Amino acid sequence: LGAAIGPKDIVSEISRINTNDESCSNHFVQWAAVEALRGDQSHSKKIIDKLKKRRDAAVHKLNSMSGIKTACPESTFYLFPNVTGAMKLLGLTEVESFRKLILNETGVSFCSRNHFGKPQDSEDQFYIRLAYSGIDISEINEGLEKMKAYIINHSR
Repeated sequence: LGAAIGPKDIVSEISRINTNDESCSNHFVQWAAVEALRGDQSHSKKIIDKLKKRRDAAVHKLNSMSGIKTACPESTFYLFPNVTGAMKLLGLTEVESFRKLILNETGVSFCSRNHFGKPQDSEDQFYIRLAYSGIDISEINEGLEKMKAYIINHSR
């Protein structure tokens, strides 16, 4: 069960591949989907509220950092901050070097753009992917504050 939105040529290929995967779901998965849509939504609303608070804390902290900018998504539990400026401040030219440096020096873990396929030749900005679904606000603030301090204290 799922959905996709995107350019027509890509969605048509997704449709072709997913025909048997999503349109032929077994009965217990179909009944689970009905229950998920019709059942009590109070627990889901609590989770969404918690995720929004985590998102807002992470977005605020990231956008307060030198050289980092991120948008505030309306759905998902990932952020895709542009870290190009922070990398320049640290004298780095590869996003994977930035990822490893921040992990080793602060303990903050995230994926880089490279984890999702080879960058296009025309890409000149660097992005990371941070997940905030399984971490409390206090830990988000603690980790991102360490990252912020490291960037400030080690800028060239």
